[in-house]
Amino acid sequence: MLSRFIGCTLILAQPTFAEEAKDSTSENEIITSEETITDNSATAWGGSLSLGYDSNFFQASDYRSSRALSFHGSLYFGFWKSYSLYTSSGGYRTLQGAEGFYSTDTVVGLSKSSILTFGESGNVSISGQFSIPTSQSSQDNFLNTAFRVQTPISFKLADVGITVAPRIRKNFHQYTTSPSGNVNISWALGLLLAANYTYGDAFFSASALGGTSINYNGRWADGYSYGGSLTTGYNLRDDLSLSLTLASSGVYTDAAQGTLGSFDIFDEAKATYSLGLTYSF
Repeated sequence: MLSRFIGCTLILAQPTFAEEAKDSTSENEIITSEETITDNSATAWGGSLSLGYDSNFFQASDYRSSRALSFHGSLYFGFWKSYSLYTSSGGYRTLQGAEGFYSTDTVVGLSKSSILTFGESGNVSISGQFSIPTSQSSQDNFLNTAFRVQTPISFKLADVGITVAPRIRKNFHQYTTSPSGNVNISWALGLLLAANYTYGDAFFSASALGGTSINYNGRWADGYSYGGSLTTGYNLRDDLSLSLTLASSGVYTDAAQGTLGSFDIFDEAKATYSLGLTYSF
């Protein structure tokens, strides 16, 4: 499967060609797939290497156009009673504008693939991970590290796998304000919904993530950020897959006088597509 990783642990899929537009302390992380380690009696290890071409929907001649080549790597080591250690990192090279190479944040974590089962297919897992600020954005905001806990609840409806994953993240900055004077985010709360389906060697998935945050002054964000993605792909071999992902994001702004507020469903400046090739081992 696309970007095989660890049992019941969520993969990070970042808008890699727009680091300057992504707050590395936010929860704009979308699930693309997951894999369960079923043999808990033996040590298991593995990982994946991915290469992608990422673009928005503006023509190459448009000044708003953004294109990049990205890569991502992950590694896990499973051990005693369904526990796994994992790490994940990546980077990208921009092809337009300020061309150059940029790295993304690195994560290191521990997961337990099952803490509770229910029904015929229900499972609850848990994972906790630290962020290492290897991206320029995190370093510019003087992020020391961040710790995130999530508890994915997974089950099947017919042949469709469903995952509901609440998550909470605590950031640790050297300074409470950024160099621009903005107060940094202290806590971030999010809820992930994901579905996946396979048909022969083809696979399909959809995901949506919404969340809000609290800054170091104790103020909640004025609105709720959200993102979503659709992925389709094909397993060329047992260890090699090709995929196409469409993604977008937006912000729901709370209304001041009891109206419905602003619900920005689609922003063409943030909509992207990615072509990816993934080798799993």
